[in-house]
Amino acid sequence: MAGLNANANANANANANANANANAGANSGGASFAVNVRYDTHDLAKLLKPGEFPSEPTQRDAGAYNTTQTAVNKIKFRKYWDAELRASIYLNEFVIRNPEWVSVLKKAIYDAGMATPAKQGLYAQLQANKGEQLRRVIEVSDEREARFLEIVDQDDGDGVIKYWLAMLMIDAPHDPATYQLIRVARRVGEVVVMCLKEEYHEARPSQVCPVIVPLMGPPVHPSFPAGHATQNHLIAHCLRAANRPANQPDMLDKLARRIAQKRVIAGLHYPLDNDAGEAVAGKCFELLAGGPLFDELLAEARKEGEQVSTVPEVREL
Repeated sequence: MAGLNANANANANANANANANANAGANSGGASFAVNVRYDTHDLAKLLKPGEFPSEPTQRDAGAYNTTQTAVNKIKFRKYWDAELRASIYLNEFVIRNPEWVSVLKKAIYDAGMATPAKQGLYAQLQANKGEQLRRVIEVSDEREARFLEIVDQDDGDGVIKYWLAMLMIDAPHDPATYQLIRVARRVGEVVVMCLKEEYHEARPSQVCPVIVPLMGPPVHPSFPAGHATQNHLIAHCLRAANRPANQPDMLDKLARRIAQKRVIAGLHYPLDNDAGEAVAGKCFELLAGGPLFDELLAEARKEGEQVSTVPEVREL
């Protein structure tokens, strides 16, 4: 009997430890949702009593059963569910409202170049000055050691978002609309830039210049325009429009450029890739604005910003 009890206790402890470890692992990854693994869940079904909803109702229990079912049907999922997946509804609005968005954004890249002293579209400038662009990538490579940890941490989307949240003191549970806004910019920016990369098919710097050994990767998609530049400048535009008083508006683009510049330092992009991404982000925000769903989200993010700016008055003793 002692052996049986010991085995039972060991199994219980093992289940408890497995539960704790699984939940800790799920919650430590920085994802916008956690997958919590549970054990012995089949035992819960034994707690349901006969006649109790959703058991088969008896004539005697029909009234209570119907009342419970009516109450259950009023339960809805929370408004702000998984932010990365929910961003898809804003992406859908963007695409439906702007069927010619690819052409519009390509023109934005061209117009941005025409506004420079070169009087050429940004992609034409890249083609005409490829040697100079490659030299600039090589020149900044000596900054890799100093920027190493940031470059690696910001290689993926979640790492970049973690950077924005920490730098601007945005707390996802307390600022759900603002957090959703950031995720919308990331998701829309990703789709936009991948479609534009397909248009230009520009090779990575290391593909055309063996002297350039990238710090990582490079990613298996074309170089122009830069995804990090597009997504993070779009995040900056969205946060500026949210008008969070705690944030200095002119600093948002500086944060975005810092993230984008590190991709050049890592040997993954030409400087003009980033210029194109910045131009795309500005026009992309213009196309997003005016969408009913997006404007509603922006208004809710502004309300959160107003709450952040409310601080107690400091009085002299």
